[in-house]
Amino acid sequence: MPNAHQLADYLAGRKTLEPFWLVTGADELLKLESIDAIRRRARELGYEDREVLDISARSDWSQLPDAAAAMGMFASQKIIEVRLASSRPGTTGTDVLTKYVAHPYDGVVTIFSVPEVDWQVQKSAWWTTVSRASTVVDCSPVERPALPGWLAKRMARHKQSASKDALEAFADLVEGNLLAASQEVEKLALLYPEGELTLEEIEAGVSNCSRFDAASLNKSVSLGEPDRAARIVDGLEAQAEALPMVLVFFTGHVRNIAKLRAAYDAGQSRAQGVFATPELQRAARRLTMKKLEAALLILAEIDRLAKGLPVPDRDSDPWVELKSVALFLAR
Repeated sequence: MPNAHQLADYLAGRKTLEPFWLVTGADELLKLESIDAIRRRARELGYEDREVLDISARSDWSQLPDAAAAMGMFASQKIIEVRLASSRPGTTGTDVLTKYVAHPYDGVVTIFSVPEVDWQVQKSAWWTTVSRASTVVDCSPVERPALPGWLAKRMARHKQSASKDALEAFADLVEGNLLAASQEVEKLALLYPEGELTLEEIEAGVSNCSRFDAASLNKSVSLGEPDRAARIVDGLEAQAEALPMVLVFFTGHVRNIAKLRAAYDAGQSRAQGVFATPELQRAARRLTMKKLEAALLILAEIDRLAKGLPVPDRDSDPWVELKSVALFLAR
């Protein structure tokens, strides 16, 4: 199963294409580029006809087998792009999809584009059947540690490069926003000639378009990354994210760490009701109960601040206090 970053090399060596492709993941840029790459290779191999179907659970699903059966007047091979509006196609959709992938049509390549799926969808009948019959292309977002390398590869397309420090600075400016990152690489190619770009050139040429969510803050704190945690809180505030919602997610995350830590202290390897990801386990081993309990008390006070209620000995700006708690737990 190739991911979006391996797809170009995978396709280059193919003399024929598999009949079914399943492109899925949370990053829209990677999905669009992956579908473009499959379509481009298909055209090189003689697939001249193309039809696009936008389908939801309530759509007329008969249009999918009808499209596969109908060839253009002058084309013997066809690409069908099926854009699913949801990862839950409904009863009729499930029936049509399972039958469709069971019997490939000669000369037809079908590309299914699906939003990110959760664990429940991954266990569903339609997903199990379609994913087994298809070449799955994973378009998950590029994680922060891998982002400098991703940027370096993009810059290399324009015969540009940068030092490790410059790439790290570049990544800080575009983290969480891969579409903007791609656009900034293109902008650098227009601003500067081929060759190695300096840190100063990148900082001058790249806009700060990083984007974060509450999950980024949870992960950064769990991994013990204080500088990044502080930058994420600043980013969330700049994005005008709803502080109450951020607090709900972050407080719940700290509670889960505390539950897991309590289980460890009691000689148990797991805590009931807690899905112990590697990051959560790492945080539970690193942080003491005393520190976690103190953080939860402060988070309750920040919640009061966010609701406009005064709290003695606390800054009136709840974002300032949230950053302090994030740093407290990340160190």
